[in-house]
Amino acid sequence: MNPSKYFIFSKDTRLDYQGPELKGVSHFLNVLTRDKNKVLQQANDTDKNTILFVLHENEKRLKEEQYEISFADDLTEMKVSASDELGMIYGILHVSEQFLGVDKFWFWNDLEPEEKSTVSIRPIPYLSTEAKVRFRGWFINDEVLISTWKYQNSNSNVWEMVFESLLRCHGNMVIPGTDIENPVYKNIAIQMGLWVTHHHAEPLGAQMFSRIYPDKKASYIEHKELFQQLWKEAILEQKDAKVIWNIGFRGQGDRPFWIDDPTFDTDEKRGALISEIMRDQYELIASYQDDPICCVNLYGEITELYKKGLLELPEGVIKIWADSGYGKMVTRRQGDHNPRVPSLASTSDKGPHGIYYHVTFYDLQASNHLTMLPNTTSFVEEELKEAFEHNMSEFLIVNCGNVRPHLYYLDFVSKLWSNGNTDSKQFQKEYVSRYYPSYSQQMSEYLNKYLEAIIQYGGCEDERAGEQFYHFAVRKLAHQWIASKGVEPAKDLFWATGQLNLNEQFKWFQQKVEGKVSQWETLLEHGKSLVGTCEDIEQKRIHDQFLLQVQIHKNGCKALYSFSKAFERFQANDYLEAFVLVNEAMKEIDETLAMMENPTITKWKGFHDNDCLTNISLTYYSLETLRRYIRIIGDSPSFYTWEKQYLTSEREKTVMLLTNKTKQLTDDELINRLLEK
Repeated sequence: MNPSKYFIFSKDTRLDYQGPELKGVSHFLNVLTRDKNKVLQQANDTDKNTILFVLHENEKRLKEEQYEISFADDLTEMKVSASDELGMIYGILHVSEQFLGVDKFWFWNDLEPEEKSTVSIRPIPYLSTEAKVRFRGWFINDEVLISTWKYQNSNSNVWEMVFESLLRCHGNMVIPGTDIENPVYKNIAIQMGLWVTHHHAEPLGAQMFSRIYPDKKASYIEHKELFQQLWKEAILEQKDAKVIWNIGFRGQGDRPFWIDDPTFDTDEKRGALISEIMRDQYELIASYQDDPICCVNLYGEITELYKKGLLELPEGVIKIWADSGYGKMVTRRQGDHNPRVPSLASTSDKGPHGIYYHVTFYDLQASNHLTMLPNTTSFVEEELKEAFEHNMSEFLIVNCGNVRPHLYYLDFVSKLWSNGNTDSKQFQKEYVSRYYPSYSQQMSEYLNKYLEAIIQYGGCEDERAGEQFYHFAVRKLAHQWIASKGVEPAKDLFWATGQLNLNEQFKWFQQKVEGKVSQWETLLEHGKSLVGTCEDIEQKRIHDQFLLQVQIHKNGCKALYSFSKAFERFQANDYLEAFVLVNEAMKEIDETLAMMENPTITKWKGFHDNDCLTNISLTYYSLETLRRYIRIIGDSPSFYTWEKQYLTSEREKTVMLLTNKTKQLTDDELINRLLEK
């Protein structure tokens, strides 16, 4: 190699910037300095050279968000040019990724860049391409894990890592958290150069009415001025930022407003009020910001109103269509109401149109919060490509949850928002080769078998179970078992079982899981053989990422099976066997908790501490309560019956001058001794 034909990126290479002072640019120049210091270990033997970053805001040659790279003839300078803040940020990150080898998910996947003496860069000019989707980004939603976990003793650092990864995925937009968390991190997102938009239940990013006025009814008819004051305050706070204003109106929770206001008892009344509110919101924004960009979520019940022609939208508002929560472009199920209205814009419906898509979901039914989307990448690609064919490419917001459990699909969707399409098989090959090069073939097979093991809980292709399927079923059925003495059905499980009695509900869930237990057990053993003793970083990555998700599914599946068998034995008055089977379910859940609490990579200690949505520890508590209940029925009032019958010698059973000679065994002591025997 002839060094004179290359730009030599060394430890001494200067990073210079020419352009207006922008916080996002400053932040990522610091990121590049961080990456340069991590990677480059040797000074340049020749004269110091420069990477010059130039931002010309009036440069018409470069499009919005575009950047180009050029080289001086004598190769003493590499120039990165852009015409706006995001273009400059993408250019900086291109240098970090392409020349220093910093991975887009280096933080989340524990992939530190390789140290090098210098980097020789071939002086080939480069012009970035335009993304398929104009506004593209993540909704950091149900963020209960990353809202409490700290990196380098700071939670703000965690959010900076979220936004950095989003920008490395060529995203440009974010909903920075949910409800009261949102304002805390919104400023970080803005300062890092991102567009911000809002939760569909929090129009304009304003404070919730009922939180500010808890003593007043959240009625727009009765308190129009108070609502508008909250919106005005939100507009004034954000008017100087890059904002896509979300307009619309739902209730004071993530639900329709008419649930709390029964006077709106027809679709016509509901549509008329929402239309009036959106006009008022748009006019208020326009009085503070020229040519505002606005969007409205056609989500859940709103999709039905829109398709009936009952919503009037201000012209130019981006109409955002949502998937089912499981990746299918149909309206979501709410309770046991599952209309599955297609969420695709008609080709005759004037745009612009966009998409709200879930790679993670939380519906208190069967969703995936701690584990990956339970549908395939080819399924996701087909759904989004079809949406793009319906001219729905102005906007794509992806519910990314707590980021780390969902990296595989976040990476995949970022390929689609950039290119419009990608090859699913090739993507998988590249992903496993990047993070598991020593185990790439095994990991491809592992991923495929993981998806084959997922439970199909419903008749539609997307109705496949995340880990919440097990945990919410166990807790709701356990409640009915105790509260109704095993007589009344769990009505909040009718969405799954239909209107069956409790016995039939237990059988329904048992049938769903019994054929899958062995698949998950086999997959878990396969994963354990891959990670071995977790001596290298790839094995640790497999353990803490994919093996954990398999463990969650295997334990949940087997716990639900043992739990349903326990109810069967309880109904047959075989209380001891029911007691033992519930204990088996508890042991399964305990395995998951132990693995979540003990990652192989120290950095992630405590990441799952605030698991309050799937709440695996609550499932353990529910089962423990049930185990105690079964013992009260079967072993009381002395709490000595089972010990005497099964653990006491035949001689002592027949000659007893004292009722018992020691304190009654605790549940744990009793089950352990019973199992030993």
